[in-house]
Amino acid sequence: MINYKCQMKNIKIFLEKHSVYLILLLAAVTRLHQLGRRDFWYDEAFTGIAVKESWSGMMKMIMADVHPPLYYLSLKLFASFFDYSVFGVRLYSAIFGVLCVWAVYLFTKELFDKKAAVYASLIATISPFAWQYSQEGRMYSMFSFFIIMAAYFLVRALRVGTQPAVFLQKYRDYILFGLLLGLAALTHYVGIIFVPIFYLVYVVWNLYFVEAHCNAPLQSNACPLRQSCSEASQQGRQNFASLHCNASLQNVGRLIKKLLPNKQIIIAFTVMFLVFLPWIPNFINHLVKNAHSNNLDWIRPASFGDIPVNIQMFIFGTPLGEMSSGMPGPNEFYGIADISMWILVTVFMTAVIIYLLYFQPCSIVIPRLDRGIQKKDSRVDSMLNIEPEIYSGSGFNPEPTRKILSRFRLKGRNDNKALEVTTVLILSLGFMTLVWFLGFFGKYFFVARYLLAAGYFIFVLLGVWLSRIRLPYSALAIVFYVTMLFLTIPLGYSEGWNVFAKDLNKYQGKDFYILNSFDYVIAKYYLGADKLTLYNVDWPPYNPDYWAAIGKTLKRTENFDDLRNDKNALIISNTQLGGQDNKNFNPTGLELVAQYKNILVYKFQ
Repeated sequence: MINYKCQMKNIKIFLEKHSVYLILLLAAVTRLHQLGRRDFWYDEAFTGIAVKESWSGMMKMIMADVHPPLYYLSLKLFASFFDYSVFGVRLYSAIFGVLCVWAVYLFTKELFDKKAAVYASLIATISPFAWQYSQEGRMYSMFSFFIIMAAYFLVRALRVGTQPAVFLQKYRDYILFGLLLGLAALTHYVGIIFVPIFYLVYVVWNLYFVEAHCNAPLQSNACPLRQSCSEASQQGRQNFASLHCNASLQNVGRLIKKLLPNKQIIIAFTVMFLVFLPWIPNFINHLVKNAHSNNLDWIRPASFGDIPVNIQMFIFGTPLGEMSSGMPGPNEFYGIADISMWILVTVFMTAVIIYLLYFQPCSIVIPRLDRGIQKKDSRVDSMLNIEPEIYSGSGFNPEPTRKILSRFRLKGRNDNKALEVTTVLILSLGFMTLVWFLGFFGKYFFVARYLLAAGYFIFVLLGVWLSRIRLPYSALAIVFYVTMLFLTIPLGYSEGWNVFAKDLNKYQGKDFYILNSFDYVIAKYYLGADKLTLYNVDWPPYNPDYWAAIGKTLKRTENFDDLRNDKNALIISNTQLGGQDNKNFNPTGLELVAQYKNILVYKFQ
């Protein structure tokens, strides 16, 4: 029995010490699992085509597109070691997907504690949404990593005090914050939208601690914020309230001063500007071009109700390999209506936020010799250290009280880290609300994958919540979550292109015809433009050579007889041909030559 207890204790110590490494290992396994199995969809095919081009050709494609260059430039170097294969392109995103889990751990530990960090990183690991976009050959996991790390260094900078050594540390953290924010903007333009969000975080911290300075050095447990210093927190709240309640000109001036940037945050944003500066002319060109083109017309206007829908996608994911309009909805569940899941997620997240922000301390009655009956409203943990000497001769045994209190870990108002929770809310819901608000000005960016960084901050909120409830309940919540993931309705996804590309030697000297522009882009990555001819079956006169992924090298025909009369013609389609009623395509004499999962190869007799 003793050996069993010792073994369990050793296992517990091992898990506490190495939990983050086990989670990172799990993250690596999940992100690498079947990494190259799914076919590229349109956006990924664009990535593959771009990195296969020469450096100048790739830059021309980027200029014709709507995204900045950092992801493509770095991916071209990385994927060259894998011959620009599907696996190599996606591996780059998978690495950043694992780094995102690590970044979530660092950020949550810095802002809260290790326990919350472990839970948050675990949710980030098993989230199907984070998992999927860590396996997609696009820039979203790379962008999210930069944003999370920028938030991490901003929080570090806001925590430190005014001592000389720490003051230099603060400048370093602000500079790293600006550098990472600049890299994020060079990865995806949504990073620019994070600028006012991060500034709002800075202002909130300034207002919260108007006079209460943390003078402790920046160590793991030295900062009063990390220790929930009640005196600093109480002083901060009093100052925060006085700014709103006192109408004196002096306090109004102090309020205005706290709303304005100090030199550290100015330096940070200057660093971001300098990092982004070389790309600004091209950025302006993208703005002007998109204002007069339809590059983003596929993004539909969002309603406020789309915010909980996107949170549902963050938690439960979207269908794998969705290749529709580029805006897939959340996963569906067996036996559960969509509206029911929407309501469940909305109510749950509202309850979590209220719990984290407004959970009140309890009052526990404890008899004391010197003061009779005394109410305690401090942390329960502090009440477990009852000295038996003060009860000597009183007839009161504190042991039962200690056992009762040890069953509870109730968090008081001074312990709930309202400022830190508010910070995460700004970075998640605040960012999503700002993106939604931009829609009123005709700027539509409310796409779930564009908001992936906000999803990681949602995972932080969930991790903090799990860390504040008792272990049996948190374990039950995780088991329930994983069970719900198994109840999602699986949808089929394309695998045929990867299989077909391995069998190309069989079709030497053949001419491949593609029947629509989107499929042409995917085929261009797998087969090469020199082997392809486009026949837009729905609208033959349409010429998409202005598409960035297609270009002026496009070979196309508007004459259906070219397909029928070309003896080397093979028609590739991901849908069955022959039953459609289309005046531009006569299936008479059409026969199936080969089938590679969902990819069908036809020819005319």
